[in-house]
Amino acid sequence: MTIKLLLQCSGVMVFLLLLSCDDKPAEVVKAKVNKEKVLAALLASGRNWRFEEISIERQGGKTVENLAETSKLITVETRINVTPNVGFRFESYANNVTRLDEIISTGPFGKILYGAKSLSETGMGLTTDGTWVWDDAAQTVFITSTSSMVGIVSEMSENGWKPEKGYLDNTMLPLFETAGEAQSAGVPERIRIVFEENDAKIGKITYGITLRAAWITRLVSGNSRQQFYDVVY
Repeated sequence: MTIKLLLQCSGVMVFLLLLSCDDKPAEVVKAKVNKEKVLAALLASGRNWRFEEISIERQGGKTVENLAETSKLITVETRINVTPNVGFRFESYANNVTRLDEIISTGPFGKILYGAKSLSETGMGLTTDGTWVWDDAAQTVFITSTSSMVGIVSEMSENGWKPEKGYLDNTMLPLFETAGEAQSAGVPERIRIVFEENDAKIGKITYGITLRAAWITRLVSGNSRQQFYDVVY
């Protein structure tokens, strides 16, 4: 006898095929993402994505690091000067122009206790931006890398590999469209960007950069060059 279950979580519908006549584990046979809901949440205004964790997986082993703590995967200089001072936004413009903005901003980062924090954002300019595009076949978003992401992955890579493209882990997609929704949920919101390196000796190496949402709740002060906000992170 075969039993089908339909589960829905984070905008992802997953069909599980359970075989009751033997000891085989449940097999995921199809994953369908709610594209409209994911894109609406991804493009929500009033949110900065901040560095939370990094990971590397190879030859069956995985290392995950909280960027609020000491790192062995990236340099001290990057952890001190980059991860606390960079934020991201997914933007969409006329004529199907989509951009992943890398913003100079100082604020909460790393895996820390959920709650209210402060953030300052500098309007003096951006570092190298990335782009993004939805892929129907993969049921997720592909990105071209921003400068800080390239730097972090190349430091984790023993080969100094510099990724040109990555994609969003479609089991960890944006959830909310407003700060009110995020606050009502009372839990952190996260996305993970995945990069895959093919090493000639050991095969595929998978890098992950987990970003956590800092939802803006109030503009405290600012001018054309710098703004200060209260955020929930």
